[in-house]
Parts: sequence; structure tokens; C-alpha cells
Amino acid sequence: MEIAYIAIGDIHGLAGTLERLLARLPEAGTLVFLGDYIDRGPSSKAVVSRLLALERERECVFLRGNHEAMALSALAGDPEMQITWQYNGGQQTLNSYGHDFPQNHQDFFLRTRPYFCTEEYIFVHGGLLPGKGPDELQESQLLWIREPFLSSDHDWGRLVIHGHTPTGNGRPEVLPNRINLDTGAVYRGKLTALVLPQRRFIAVSARER
Repeated sequence: MEIAYIAIGDIHGLAGTLERLLARLPEAGTLVFLGDYIDRGPSSKAVVSRLLALERERECVFLRGNHEAMALSALAGDPEMQITWQYNGGQQTLNSYGHDFPQNHQDFFLRTRPYFCTEEYIFVHGGLLPGKGPDELQESQLLWIREPFLSSDHDWGRLVIHGHTPTGNGRPEVLPNRINLDTGAVYRGKLTALVLPQRRFIAVSARER
């Protein structure tokens, strides 16, 4: 069975952890990053630089996380979001950039996708509303939702692969209708990838603080 996709959970500015995970991934398959590349960790700029280089090496899909959405609003001049972003890990990102964002990094944030669908899977950062497809929801819902998504047993007709909500135990959450890949790397957990359709997990422990 050939590898089709490799989904990767929330990175949150851990460049060294990302590099160690990438070194363990198979060479086959499209990489699908679930968002939250920045904030909280110390090396957001290095993470984005690595992702930009990576897409020149192999096929990648980059989803937007709620942290990229906050950054975009803050960088566009929204004063309320500037404060909200800084309190949610944005200050570490600003520090990593020296408060100077290269245009190609801002462009990267702008071209991230709210979701990505295939015949078998729905890839999304936050989640979905029961009974609603991703094309029926606002971007903010796709990026920020927790409930009622997390407690729902709704079958969306495709397996939902998401991040956003740390599992709390360093292990992915595997349910019949969804798989959560946010294994809390930035909270001393792990950074996890999911190889599809094999459903094989690859994880590395975070060492950066």
C-alpha cells in the first residue's frame, strides 16, 4: 500500500523538534501540515523558513491555524488582536523575528488553507460542526472550534484529521470519526505525524524550551 499523505500536528515554534521529525518521515507522500507553526516556542522564524524550503523539496499542503490567523490580523494593524496575539504566544514569535517579518513569511501565512479535503479525509486545524461540511463553515469556526466538535460522534463521511486541542498525554487521540494530532509538543509533549492510509504514527519528544 503506497503512502498518500503524512499529516503533521501543531509545531508552535519548535524548529529543532520539527527537524528531528522530518528526518524520520518517509520520502513518499504529500505532507499536510495542520497549522499553528508559530507562537509559544522560541524559533517561529526558523520553523517558517524551514517550511518554505521544504515545499521546494517535496509536495506540501499548509493549513492555517488560529495562531497564524491571529498573527495576520495583528500584522495588518488590528490593535485588539495585537494584544490578544501577544498574550497567546505572539511575543515569542515577535522576539524570534526581531519584530521584523519578511514579506515572504507574511505571504506564506496568507496562502495557508482553511482546510484540505480528499476522498477519504478532511484535514482541518480546529474541527467541524456536526452535520456541517468544511465548505459550510466560517474560517474562524474551522480554526478555533473545540465544542461541540470534540464530544461529537458525528460521521462526516470522511475521517477528520485535526490539531488545535492538545491531547494532554503526548499521544494522538484516535476515534472512529476523527484523529487529533496535537500531542502538545510545546507543552513538553511530542510532535506527531500520521502516515496515511496506513495509520502509522511517528513522533518525537520536544527538547526545546
